[in-house]
Amino acid sequence: MIRAEWTKFTTVRSQQWLAVGAVAASPLVALLLVVSLPVTQGRGIGALPAAEVVGAGLLGVDAAAIVLVVLGASIGGSEYAVGLAQPTFLVTPRRGRVVLGKVLLTAAVAGAVAVPAVVLGPLVAQLVLVGAGLPAAPVDGALLRLAAGSALGPVFYALVALAAALVLRSTGGGVVVALALLALPTLASWIPGLDALAAVWPGAALHGVAGVDQDVGAAAGALSLLGWTALVVTAAVWQVRVRDV
Repeated sequence: MIRAEWTKFTTVRSQQWLAVGAVAASPLVALLLVVSLPVTQGRGIGALPAAEVVGAGLLGVDAAAIVLVVLGASIGGSEYAVGLAQPTFLVTPRRGRVVLGKVLLTAAVAGAVAVPAVVLGPLVAQLVLVGAGLPAAPVDGALLRLAAGSALGPVFYALVALAAALVLRSTGGGVVVALALLALPTLASWIPGLDALAAVWPGAALHGVAGVDQDVGAAAGALSLLGWTALVVTAAVWQVRVRDV
């Protein structure tokens, strides 16, 4: 099934371009964020800590995550859109294997995209610092942990989009659900009484792994993230199994 899903991915040109676009989006957005720091922070780059500048560059991975959400939803929903889901399940009656094949492919492609994304974003920020005649930020354990934790975000949200697209049988539905999950903690923090939800949302787990949220440790964040991943994958497998094509 993994080989079959890989064949589908390599023969659908739009999905390949989405993967390429996700890699390209990260340094471009990182550059935009870094050069706009004097406007958003009210201080020149030279007055900001180098680590803060590099951290802004690392936010470019969020752009890659959004593109990968579209890719994950496409992998999950495109066969329903073009009518190929029925032949797929006729050839492979064990539908859970089909879903797991898609999960492994999506995770592999998203991971292959996330790694260069988290490297290129900070690299762009470092080049801006050096170009401005400033010393580059030191590459220490905190930065490496932040980069590693940031790389998990695109993979997780691509899997959410895949699972939602399989449950809803819709590429657009998968995109909407994943983006809503990504944005809901921010929206909840603006509403009195709902800010407590942010602590149990996947974003808090990702921040804990990355070392951004000191209230959530790396171990707790990793366990929470595994739990969320298992939940969405299980929901997708169950819905694909019990519903007719």
